[in-house]
Amino acid sequence: MKSKQKELIGSAALLLILCSTTVAPVSHATPAMALAPPGETMKLDQVNRARWDRAWTNLVNDAEQSFTPTLPRLLGVEVELVVGNAGSNDDDLTLTVMDATGHTVAVVTETVETSGSEHTMFVIPKNGIDVIPGQTYRLKLTGGMLFGWKYVVGGYEKGAATFNGKPLLPKARSTFLFRTFGAE
Repeated sequence: MKSKQKELIGSAALLLILCSTTVAPVSHATPAMALAPPGETMKLDQVNRARWDRAWTNLVNDAEQSFTPTLPRLLGVEVELVVGNAGSNDDDLTLTVMDATGHTVAVVTETVETSGSEHTMFVIPKNGIDVIPGQTYRLKLTGGMLFGWKYVVGGYEKGAATFNGKPLLPKARSTFLFRTFGAE
């Protein structure tokens, strides 16, 4: 019975987090836990806590963010989006996770609707992927012209944003707004 109660409590926690991240803006004080696949608890690992100042880039180009996990398994990634251009009410976005050599280790595609898209979560299937804490990985987000990935000057200290293989901003280090979730 305790296992079933934990699963129900975890499911309720995930529902609350998903509601707060996909319906209304979330402050940078994000809950540290969410529920992943059945019986798996997700912990907030890496996060860009910088405050957004209206800068964004569309997802047609090669937009990437490097990060350095501290947990050995990556279960999900949340990105902060803005509806940047008029168009349809949704777009298919693809999040690709790559290791430092550029080898693809995970790909997740989601249909994202404009309503509630500010914080979009990509859950990596099959209980996530193994990563090496302290190693550099990259997040690549692609899609159409509808959405833009929010970025800031400075921000996340353990990585940087690139645009078509070059620094996003030529004269300043910049970072996309994102959060990673993992497990032990």
